[in-house]
Amino acid sequence: MAAQPAAWGLPGKLVLASVLALTGCASPLPSGVTATQAHPSARAPEFSIVALPDTQYYAAAHPEILRAQVKWIAAEQAARRITAVVHEGDIVDDDQPEQWLRASESLRLLDGVVPCILGTGNHDYARSGKFLTRASLIDRYFSDPPAAPGLVTRGLFEPGHVENSSQVIDTPGGAWLILSLEFGPRDAVLAWAGGVLRAHEDLPAILVTHAYLRADNARHDHAVETAGWNPHRYLDDRAPGAVNDGEEIWRKLVVDNPSILFVLCGHELGDGVARLTSLRPDGTRVHQILANYQMGPLGGGGYLRVMRFQPQRRQVEVRTYSPFLDRFKTDADNAFVLDY
Repeated sequence: MAAQPAAWGLPGKLVLASVLALTGCASPLPSGVTATQAHPSARAPEFSIVALPDTQYYAAAHPEILRAQVKWIAAEQAARRITAVVHEGDIVDDDQPEQWLRASESLRLLDGVVPCILGTGNHDYARSGKFLTRASLIDRYFSDPPAAPGLVTRGLFEPGHVENSSQVIDTPGGAWLILSLEFGPRDAVLAWAGGVLRAHEDLPAILVTHAYLRADNARHDHAVETAGWNPHRYLDDRAPGAVNDGEEIWRKLVVDNPSILFVLCGHELGDGVARLTSLRPDGTRVHQILANYQMGPLGGGGYLRVMRFQPQRRQVEVRTYSPFLDRFKTDADNAFVLDY
């Protein structure tokens, strides 16, 4: 029996039955992003970013679970130096006012506490006949987030629409850029994101989009997929560039922007986890990480991802924890370390 380190457990409360399994991959800091740019202070203290996987069933049937997640984040924000919360999409199960109200009543408890960056998934959109539309009630409930500590700048692809946003976040290790892109982003959105990345090419970046990796650790690619949950199955893709899946996002955006160090996504079912580390032609590296627990009991059981960055080591420790259940997932797919 090993006691859970105090930095990870709720103070004085948690004891784990086994030592966390740690896995990772080691290689130098990507070329094109210098140590000074990515980590201005080699002695900078640790900080955390929290990723919220699909919360759709909490909004539909278990609002107490989302409330528990958010209250834990707010309570732990100072101690863990939580500098941002990113939602990986499918905030609600149906684009209905009552579900958006439940989601907003919880998520907006983070207003003024920590920047909360929302992503849209397929369930966040209205449907018209065979296809999803790009219409969503999200902006009725989240279009005016107030300033939060650590938020340096915020940009939107379209004024008044939060589903495509850029945020520069201040952390103890220096500024980071976080880009959140719509489900199956359009070419125009990818072009906008590329411009934001070029304008902040000296900052390490995290890209968040709902559908990117499959459960088999490969990127979604409609050119070879015959089944599954590819964005091209949900959206009208008859116009060129109307929809992009994971492989297209990789080719059109990620491969040419070495400042992107992480891609975070949800959406895919299966066991809810996947991970892929890819090298670009220039030798730089990007970690692509999927988390989605919606098929578990209670629509996911409240599990979220805590990414604890250690600038002095250039490492991130990823842990999977449920504030609702007060329980960790300790297998190697849910507790691991990555170099960046």
